[in-house]
Amino acid sequence: MTHQEIMTRIESLPKDVQFALANSVLDRLASEGPPPISEELKAVFMQREEAFFANPDRGEPWEDVKAELFGR
Repeated sequence: MTHQEIMTRIESLPKDVQFALANSVLDRLASEGPPPISEELKAVFMQREEAFFANPDRGEPWEDVKAELFGR
């Protein structure tokens, strides 16, 4: 069965069943540990970590970023 066939069948289910199915899948995946990440993304994380430790005062507080993003 293809991805599209599976999605078509899922979309034909009632919304409450779709949500229950999605929650079950996410719970199963979460129990298997963190998702795999690419080497490229790992490199980005490492660069950002190095930049932070080189100058930890350079960043902005989360509250300021959140206010800018969400207008609060």
